[in-house]
Amino acid sequence: MYKLGILIVLVLFGAGVMVTAQKQVAITIDDVPNIRKYQLDGKIAFLTYLSENNIPSAIFINESRLLKDSDASNNYLKPWIDDKYVTVGSHTYSHPHYSEVELEEFTKDIIKGLVVSTGLAAQTGKTIDYFRFPFNDLGNDLNEHNAIQDVLDSLHLILTPFTVESSDWMFNSIYEYYLKNDSINKAEEIGRAYVDATMKSFEWMDSLTIAQYGRTVKHIYLCHDNSINADYLPIIVDKLRASDYQFISLDDAMNDEVYQQPSHFHKSWGISWVYRWMTDEEERKKLMRQEPGVMEYYKIYERIRSVPKY
Repeated sequence: MYKLGILIVLVLFGAGVMVTAQKQVAITIDDVPNIRKYQLDGKIAFLTYLSENNIPSAIFINESRLLKDSDASNNYLKPWIDDKYVTVGSHTYSHPHYSEVELEEFTKDIIKGLVVSTGLAAQTGKTIDYFRFPFNDLGNDLNEHNAIQDVLDSLHLILTPFTVESSDWMFNSIYEYYLKNDSINKAEEIGRAYVDATMKSFEWMDSLTIAQYGRTVKHIYLCHDNSINADYLPIIVDKLRASDYQFISLDDAMNDEVYQQPSHFHKSWGISWVYRWMTDEEERKKLMRQEPGVMEYYKIYERIRSVPKY
């Protein structure tokens, strides 16, 4: 039955068939605040766009970023936290790989990363209930996964999953490189490629969830506070709306019963929870290989990262 469902997935995806029922997604943004960009632009364009268009979002904060500016808390983080459409979450203090450090060290980094943001959130009547792992690295094995879950439970933090992402960190590096080197046309080409990759990722994950659950789920989209999203997320939003998506809060998305399932993936790789919920490891691997790829852009990313002083 499961393999039959996978066959249906491939047929639906290949034909570009989309379910006509209302689809929903929560936008979640990692690595907030992007102080370097805000300083260069003199504004927080990403937040302004979301707020002016009444789009809910959830932010995941790395407090070590606040060290880059003595007034960063008030100038660059508080506006996000104060916005009525924003849910506040933690992303640790210094963004370490959990699988590469000891449990005690990682726990201390979580706690350190809550100090400033908790106080700012309280001023607006908000609490920090959600946590996302840097790199979505939950540990090397089941024991490490369970150990850190116990820590999150003790801190009353909810592990935040995602279903859809589109390697915006990679596209952004290429995009900023081209902007820096006055290759505007190439930068725009990368922006369009990012939009296309994102839409294909939504279509693919929709096809998988339809095959597994007979419906689309309330998606959680993972992106980052960066230049390419400030410039191209509005286009993605328009395209998602044209595909009958409604934008919802993280709280609303997490109410979908699909997020109550256990994960059957206990490694450090940061894969989508749609794959983690699959019990058949071989089917999981096969589907991951079939997912629309971005390897041609990863090769560009590797090439520009090798440029001296980049």
